[in-house]
Amino acid sequence: MRRGAPVIRGWGVAALASLAPVVSPSALFAQSDPLRPSSAPACVVPDSIHSALRRISRRAAGEVGVAALHIESGTRVALNGERRFPMASVSKVPMALEYLRRVDLGEIDPSESIRVTPQEFRPGHSPLAEWSGGRAVTRSVDSLFSLMLRVSDNTATDVILNMSGGPEAATRRVRELGVMGVEVDRSEARTFADLVGLPDTIPESELYRYQYFRMRDALPQAYRDAARERYGTDPRDTATPNAMVDLLASIQAGAGLSDASRDRLLEVMAASRSGPRRMRGMLPPGTVVAHKTGTMAGAINDVGIITLPGDAGHLVVATFVNTLRVRTRSRERTIAEMTRLLYDYFADAFSGRTAIASGPSPGASCTA
Repeated sequence: MRRGAPVIRGWGVAALASLAPVVSPSALFAQSDPLRPSSAPACVVPDSIHSALRRISRRAAGEVGVAALHIESGTRVALNGERRFPMASVSKVPMALEYLRRVDLGEIDPSESIRVTPQEFRPGHSPLAEWSGGRAVTRSVDSLFSLMLRVSDNTATDVILNMSGGPEAATRRVRELGVMGVEVDRSEARTFADLVGLPDTIPESELYRYQYFRMRDALPQAYRDAARERYGTDPRDTATPNAMVDLLASIQAGAGLSDASRDRLLEVMAASRSGPRRMRGMLPPGTVVAHKTGTMAGAINDVGIITLPGDAGHLVVATFVNTLRVRTRSRERTIAEMTRLLYDYFADAFSGRTAIASGPSPGASCTA
């Protein structure tokens, strides 16, 4: 049945209110037109910011990419902005866009209740599977969407992905939005199989949580370690920081989404409390961050839209770290320090509506 706006039931707005401050997505993420100025912004970001980004990146042996865009002015800065990094669960953001497109078309009813069987439970992080006691569970489609983004539930992700046409449909939607450099290639089931070296000949129907653990544990540890190393250089399910910033900016602008779907997506992302030591780790308490983390093998990521204080606008940041040879805490600290550096600079440079309205003069964008 075609619907003008999704009906939010199950674990919807009311449930999220207990997990995050109650704020209006439309008010928090109000977008001034145009999304991108017709002329490229001048390089107003000083060399000291570029140097500081490089210095912070050394903590992770330089295997770092970061890009930032101040939406209201169009000012950009990037370090390794065109390098490809494994997305890990950041891929759930582009997956969400195809799902919401189908909601807007009336092809998916988010209020519908569906039964998720143990054969659909996925390895890795899945509170849904952990809560189930090994039995089938019934949830609304919207609650599964919330679990996918808010707590990065892998079971909910593959259910939503399969309802939405699979990885190919997610990548196609990104292309339709004019964003290149974001690739969704695999389901969670297939990604976890590749992570430990299970052969592609195993059908996805046999990669459910409990069967997966048995097959994984039967593999020699050295074989699994080699597969884990390969994950970091696999071209599948990767993104460049610049492309991810463009994708988040399109979400901020509501491109290809109804107002209701845009607000729902930003609301769920703002309610996420994953990765507390990453993008949000050094920001002032109460800062609104609509974000999505990603964690797998050497990949430690966080991408999102930050509401700057006062009238300074909104800052899109995409941070990716990819190395197995640095402790998780150090990689997370790298993300936190980069985010705070960018937050401080843009909050100061664009404080007040006059600065945003005038923007920088035409010229070249900033890259490091």
